[in-house]
Amino acid sequence: MQAESPAPARRRAPLLPVLAGFALAAPFLFLFLKHPDGAFDLLALLLAFTGGIYYGAALNGGSRGRVVFEGAFAALLIGFGLLSLFWTPLWMALGFILHGVWDLVHHTGGVGHGVRRWFPPFCAAWDWAIAGMVVFFTLGG
Repeated sequence: MQAESPAPARRRAPLLPVLAGFALAAPFLFLFLKHPDGAFDLLALLLAFTGGIYYGAALNGGSRGRVVFEGAFAALLIGFGLLSLFWTPLWMALGFILHGVWDLVHHTGGVGHGVRRWFPPFCAAWDWAIAGMVVFFTLGG
């Protein structure tokens, strides 16, 4: 008689990291209200830095292909940050939306990442909250 295999461990929903991501995006709302130009400039810089997180993790033990892959995406986000400064902030919103998707690809195991398990859902929530603010304050805020 075969013993029943134990039920697979359920992955806990990343509720706390997601809530923390939204909470840490909230101060940017006040920055947009008080100094919108400064908010856009700072977020363009943060978009460029954000692209480097997984690239840095890949440099710390990733394969050559993964380093190139992550580096190419980081370069894309730097480009979106530059476009947002010189053309329209909507490029920045697109960059943050794409980075949130990139976070979820890393979180679901589509790509090895080398960061703590809580980080991708935290970062995706922050990215999408910031993207929403950028769109709001660009189009009508």
